[in-house]
Amino acid sequence: MKKIFTPILTGLAMLFAVPMTAQLTPEVLYYDFNGAGTSVPNLASAPPVGTTTATILGAVTQGGSGTLCNGALIGSGISSTTDYLNTGWTTSLTGAWTISFRTANIGPSSTLFYIFGDASASSFRCFTNGVAGPNNWILRGTGITDVLVNGGAVTAATMTTFVYDPVAGNIRAYLNGVLVNTVAQAAISITGTGPFKVMGYSANVGAPAGGLLDEFRFYSRALTAAEVAQLYNPMTSGVLGPDQTACSSSPATLSFNWPYTSLLWSNSATTPSITTSTSGQYILTATGACASGVDTVNVIAGNITTSSISPTACSSYLSPDGNTYTASGVYTDTILNSTGCDSIITINLTVNSPSAATVNASSCTGSYTAPSGAVYTSSGMYMDTIANVAGCDSVITITLTLNQPSAASVSATVCGSYTAPSGAVFTGSGMYMDTIANVAGCDSVITINLTVNQPSTNTITASTCTGSYTAPSGAVYTSSGMYMDTIPNAAGCDSVITLNLTIGVSTTSTLTANACGSFLSPGGNQYTQSGTYTDTIPNVSGCDSIITINLTINPIPTVTFTINTTTVCFDDDGIVFTASPQSGIYSGPGVSGGTFDPSVAGNGTHSITYTYFDQSTGCSNSATATITVDPCVGESEVVNAAAFNVFPNPSTGAFQIVSAADADVLVVRLFDINGREVYSAQLNNVVAGTPVAVNAGELSAGVYSMQLGNNAVVASVRVVITK
Repeated sequence: MKKIFTPILTGLAMLFAVPMTAQLTPEVLYYDFNGAGTSVPNLASAPPVGTTTATILGAVTQGGSGTLCNGALIGSGISSTTDYLNTGWTTSLTGAWTISFRTANIGPSSTLFYIFGDASASSFRCFTNGVAGPNNWILRGTGITDVLVNGGAVTAATMTTFVYDPVAGNIRAYLNGVLVNTVAQAAISITGTGPFKVMGYSANVGAPAGGLLDEFRFYSRALTAAEVAQLYNPMTSGVLGPDQTACSSSPATLSFNWPYTSLLWSNSATTPSITTSTSGQYILTATGACASGVDTVNVIAGNITTSSISPTACSSYLSPDGNTYTASGVYTDTILNSTGCDSIITINLTVNSPSAATVNASSCTGSYTAPSGAVYTSSGMYMDTIANVAGCDSVITITLTLNQPSAASVSATVCGSYTAPSGAVFTGSGMYMDTIANVAGCDSVITINLTVNQPSTNTITASTCTGSYTAPSGAVYTSSGMYMDTIPNAAGCDSVITLNLTIGVSTTSTLTANACGSFLSPGGNQYTQSGTYTDTIPNVSGCDSIITINLTINPIPTVTFTINTTTVCFDDDGIVFTASPQSGIYSGPGVSGGTFDPSVAGNGTHSITYTYFDQSTGCSNSATATITVDPCVGESEVVNAAAFNVFPNPSTGAFQIVSAADADVLVVRLFDINGREVYSAQLNNVVAGTPVAVNAGELSAGVYSMQLGNNAVVASVRVVITK
């Protein structure tokens, strides 16, 4: 029977003790076969990847009840090529391990029965019969010393356990929790490609038909003898664990987690777990194939208490239950009170922080007073501590240098202004005192003997046609623009020259020209013969523009034009002209084609022009004759005889016409040198002496004949249009 300890010790046991049943949970593989179907859950604490669920293959089954721990894996007596439990594990054993299993209905046979193994992992296996002998289990593999367990493979229920302990350098074998064999074993490493089979190995038979396997466990550590004994019968080791304290808010739970046939608690309960908040001694009686016996545990009832505290700390705070807090806030802490129940403490915590700083200090006075008031008289590193605003330490690392002032003299000649070492600017000659920090950080007093000379400025406007310009400083510029050029003046200071530069270049071009009789070149030269000439004029940059003129001079045609009758009467019939060469154009008052009509021209002397255009050369010439129209005796006299003035001539096509007499209608026609009418206009209500406008600006440049009709008066004028 367990003893009753003080409430505090009981509470501490609850906090730090781990139940033995939890400790004996395997890390790698654990199957209890209490389910149904072909899936078997792996109940291990850290199953390898891919081993969460094992699969029963072939005619092997699980379940039932009997001499083992509730359900079991039931053999088929068929080759494990098809009939076995596939764990899905790729065997990997590189350190300590423990394998434990319960069997029943295994007996002598000429057939070898393999309870587990992996042919790919150094032929690691366990079997009975054959070299193991009837009723015995043998553990065998490459590099493993055979380990024999006599009497393990029998009809009765047994538990066999193999423990490899690399520290002890042996493999120990247990039967029903008792050590039965120990063999020396050097370090081994068992790895393969899997799968690791349970109730099977390679193509061999795993177990006879009806053979039972239960509580198969695979640990990644070496179990102790006490742990192996507890596996066989947990009731011998105090399965209920240490005494407990029960509080009103958290009753004590007592549990039995092992397979059993029957259970009975001292409070008459028959369930695996009971919950109580009542003090007392609780006794459990269990019977079954895997656990039989009696265990006792004491439960002590207590009360929960609450309180609050408001501490202030620097950097961190260690709470009553051992928690460390580094930030301000409200925390809840729980410790055991005098009754062994929770004492819940509300902590209103303020956490202030210490601070640190680094000061690089220097002094030129021979001593330095630190923030704490400490006085230092030599260079070095010192640690000074004062309280910060939060009341915590402020640790100041002081790197101290004690230095001395110095003096120097400088003579300088500059242009315009001088910037002293301290940054002060002086613009006049004289003696100045300047102070800067020396290499030691103390005052360095500098006497400056200063001469200040002045720079000068100038402006140059230059142009060149050579493609480049060399400035006074020697700089060469190849494009027009404004440049700043600097040379020394007489005082040795900068003479800044503003250069307004125009860079021109000579150009060349070719002109192909045709002219009649003579040609006036762009340069003003007059040429009368065909040939190639060179003419030079300024281009847009003021440099030479050299023009090569390919000139063709065409002859001006010779034109003869006479009027046989020089005087006609107003009412005479029209007169036909003759001229040479023919196909020219006649123009003048009263002229229509090659005929002169006196009644249209009106009284007076009229000038008639004949113009011939040589289409082969593009040249033309004119001849002029006069004819007088008289009223003749007995004829009606024509009144308001008119004359016309046309200006400006030449023009761009805009002419002003002044008639000497009023006219109801003034008809204006323009004929080109081929005699074709190219323009006409009718001006109404023309007043004598008042200019009227005619705009033939759409015509191209050339010589035209303008014919004017004022009532019965007709005139012809030669006009020139330029562009």
